[in-house]
Amino acid sequence: MNLSAVLDPLLEPIIRMRQRYFMLILAAFSLPIAAFAQPVTQPFTFSPIEHNFPLVRHGSTSWGDIDGDGDLDLFLSGESETGIVSAIFRNDGFDGNGKALFTEVSAVLDRVAFSASSWGDADGDGDLDLVVMGSRTISYPYDPVTSMYRNDGATFVSVSADLPRLHSGSVSWGDLDNDGDLDLLLTGTDENDAETSSIANRNADGSYSSVSDALPGIAYGDSELGDVDGDGDLDAVIAGSGINGFTTQVYKNNSGTLTAMNQEFGEFAFASADLGDYDNDGDLDLITGGGQISSNLMDGAVRLWNNSGGSFTEVTLSANGILAGDISFGDYDHDGDLDLMVLGANNILGRRDASIYQNDGANGFVNKSILVGSIFSDMEWGDFDGDGDLDLLTSGFTPYGQTATTLYQNNRQVIPTVPSAPAGLQSRVENSSVELNWLPTLQSDGANTFLTFNVRIGTTPGGTDLVSSMSNFQTGRLQTPQPGNATSNMSMHLSNLNDGIYYWSVQAVNNAFIASPFSDEGSFSVSGGQSVDTETDSALPQHFAIRPNYPNPFASKTTIEYDLPETANVSFIVYSMLGQEILRLNPGAQAAGRHQLEWTGEDASGSRVGSGIYLFELRAGPRVKSGTMTLVR
Repeated sequence: MNLSAVLDPLLEPIIRMRQRYFMLILAAFSLPIAAFAQPVTQPFTFSPIEHNFPLVRHGSTSWGDIDGDGDLDLFLSGESETGIVSAIFRNDGFDGNGKALFTEVSAVLDRVAFSASSWGDADGDGDLDLVVMGSRTISYPYDPVTSMYRNDGATFVSVSADLPRLHSGSVSWGDLDNDGDLDLLLTGTDENDAETSSIANRNADGSYSSVSDALPGIAYGDSELGDVDGDGDLDAVIAGSGINGFTTQVYKNNSGTLTAMNQEFGEFAFASADLGDYDNDGDLDLITGGGQISSNLMDGAVRLWNNSGGSFTEVTLSANGILAGDISFGDYDHDGDLDLMVLGANNILGRRDASIYQNDGANGFVNKSILVGSIFSDMEWGDFDGDGDLDLLTSGFTPYGQTATTLYQNNRQVIPTVPSAPAGLQSRVENSSVELNWLPTLQSDGANTFLTFNVRIGTTPGGTDLVSSMSNFQTGRLQTPQPGNATSNMSMHLSNLNDGIYYWSVQAVNNAFIASPFSDEGSFSVSGGQSVDTETDSALPQHFAIRPNYPNPFASKTTIEYDLPETANVSFIVYSMLGQEILRLNPGAQAAGRHQLEWTGEDASGSRVGSGIYLFELRAGPRVKSGTMTLVR
């Protein structure tokens, strides 16, 4: 095995940072690297499938339905035995011998290694566009580039987006400023060998503007976006190597500005991270991993963090540590909770690992499957064969000294469980902002498992030009295997909207990335900066109705407005997500008209309750309405 090929990319950022362990790690060059034999244990689930993808390392893979035919296509980039490749492959099913048929799409793409990629509907036209970063060379001096490609149906067209040119980093789409379109979070090494972290906000004309956030420059790592504190905006996880060493940080979003929590989530080199609600309590937990300096030069580690109301506590996890690989949550066994895949090297000179850990339903994980491990690797969950369970794609440098791209088919016999469509859509417009709310829903089998929610908003019925759901409006099928854009919130807040009528609907997404049909379509109107409601007011309400509580999320007090068409005895009950009664108010008999009441986040004894999502019921005589409130302390 070529020792330099294995160690050079690992050592480069450490050398540049002049770590005190420099001489110790250089000694690794005199040590042999064995092709460690690795057992492959397959008790019941995954089988490798023959395919025609290039075999890559130092690369990136991303599933996405580029042609709207309902199956997952693939972007792949990296270093192969014959050079650098970047290609898009259309999913054409299987041949008669069980080989997966993927046909390369004709597209002029920058060929990059040390790459990261992601699909997103950047222009809101309902199909997937692509952003890719990486180096056009595989040795120093590197030639970084960040490219965006617009999907024009039959072709992909390069778009001038003026994004930072980076390699050896990460790229994540998300609406960081709550204006409806997709912004970008990018990390990596630039053309001057400087670690960089950058937010690029999308403007109304399709251009991007860099945000001068005080984010530390990070490379050789990972980034993720998700609403960790339940306040309705996207927070960020950034992990990797910077000028001050190795770090993993959570940054909370405050009106578009990302501010680091006062907590370290692992000082990891060649880091990976993922967000997901592994304990089904309604908030996003965190898994982190990467390399830590040790007596073995560098050992891999994995750490699990439980989220409670936006605060994280480390919990015990029995899992093999990895570095220079990937970590990802996904419900591979379709039981409603998130399982875990780890891929990478246990240490610089040691065993490669690819293990799947099954969620035991009691906040623990059990190693259930060992696949062929690799370093300089990437992995993606995705149901490429359309049978309702999550398959796997891995790439990297195996313990046998080979570059590999491996496609695994999930052989579990499952009946896909589709969530029910959400209902109870309500909107509240205030000047140029809108608050959208909907009611919680269940799986089609009635199971109360964790769901995320996916919203689409357009200026025409069925449109996506304001907020794209990246799913098929008619079938509900997702174009990318990922959680919904509203995360676990049952609300979405948008600001700085232009005047006009907007049409919207929402779907639920389970942990296997199976989505419900869309809800019935709602609408709202923004006009002249005034508060406009699509409901018709009259002298007296004609129907019993609840308006969206505001603010939501809230920190100290939220107001619930409701309409009574006739005199009725009113009661208001607050419940936890587990159904425990928190508070009951009994205003008594109230006349027909519009009324309001407030909840200050206290229980029946007057004690403050913790952050989280709370359910409420409003009863007026025999009539009952329900809704949700999100409390953020």
